[in-house]
This record gives sequence, C-alpha cells and structure tokens, in this order.
Amino acid sequence: MRKVRRKTASSVAERRAHRQVATRQKILDAAAQVIGRHGYAGCSVARITSKARMAHGTFYLYFKSQQQLFDTILPTLGDDMLRSIAEAIGDESDPIEVERLGFTANIAYTAAHPYMNRVLYEAQLFAPKSYSLWLEGITDSYVRSFKRTLTSGAFADASDEELHMVARMLVNARTALLFRVNRKTAADQDFIARTIATYVKFASNGLGI
Repeated sequence: MRKVRRKTASSVAERRAHRQVATRQKILDAAAQVIGRHGYAGCSVARITSKARMAHGTFYLYFKSQQQLFDTILPTLGDDMLRSIAEAIGDESDPIEVERLGFTANIAYTAAHPYMNRVLYEAQLFAPKSYSLWLEGITDSYVRSFKRTLTSGAFADASDEELHMVARMLVNARTALLFRVNRKTAADQDFIARTIATYVKFASNGLGI
C-alpha cells in the first residue's frame, strides 16, 4: 500500500513538474512573439499573459520581474537555435560544408521563428548582460568548430585569439544576412539560395580555403 502511495505521489509530482516547465516555456514563447511585434519596450506583462492566455499573476510564479524574463529569453531561444544548427551539421568535418549546413539551418530557424531577429537585435539594449554572454557562447562554439575542422587554409595554425576574431566576423556576417530573412523573403527559394551561396563564398574566401 505504501509503495502504491509513493508511486502515486511521484507520478503527481512528475506531472506537476512537466506542467510547470510547459507553462514557463509558454510564457517565453508568448513574450518572444510580443517582442517580435512590439519590441522589448512594448513587451508588457499584460501583453505576454494575454498572448499566452493565462492569468496576469501566473507570470510572477515563474519570473520575479519583467527584466528577469528579458534576461532569460535570448539564452533560451538562442540555445534552441544552436541545437538546431548543431543537429544540421552533425559530424561534418569539411569547414565550408559546415558553414553551408550551419547557415542553412540558421535561416530555416529564423524563417520558422520570425521574431528571433528582433529578440536578438534589441537584447543589446534591453538585456545587455545576456546578450554579451550569448555572443561569447556562440563565438566560443565557433572556435571549437574551427579547431576541429580547419586542418588546411589560411587559419589552420591560427592562435585562439585569431580564431576568436574570425568567428566574431562570421557571426556578424550571418546576423546581418539573417536580418534580410522575413516571411516574404523566406518563401523566395531563389533569394534564399543566393543568400546561402554568397555567404559560403564569403566564408570560403575569408578562411582561405
């Protein structure tokens, strides 16, 4: 009897934990959509909870303040985007193919989450610490990839400092091109193909491969 009760209590606790995770993610998703339309400045708790279709007070069960949400949203969405890119790259070892696969996945994620560009761009002003940490994280990830794939070319024997600078330049190049991706352009396959080809050409020449 006690075992049954323990199992029941454990099952209830697990369901509660799953609901809490789902509700927190629902708030983050709603906030991202609000930011996409109104910007961080217009991302009020009232708009978020209205979009998420939940009580105003529910927000504060998961976030102490609007700023805590702002500091959380980019790392959460950014990590999700990086996972999709990593999955697309897989075990590919050719550096130019890595760039092609990664940027293609980057575009696909941005097209599927059109609010991402504004979440990223405005985070520099509204969540600067999170933005800096996210930028360092994605740059470090790039450097690790370089160390694995750059076995030839101009930067095959580059120092960590050089690789860090090259990574930052490629991140900025990607970001600039991603700002051109919206609902209209994402549907234009020729435009997407040209964008990817131009970026890959830029990356190849820049890496000296």
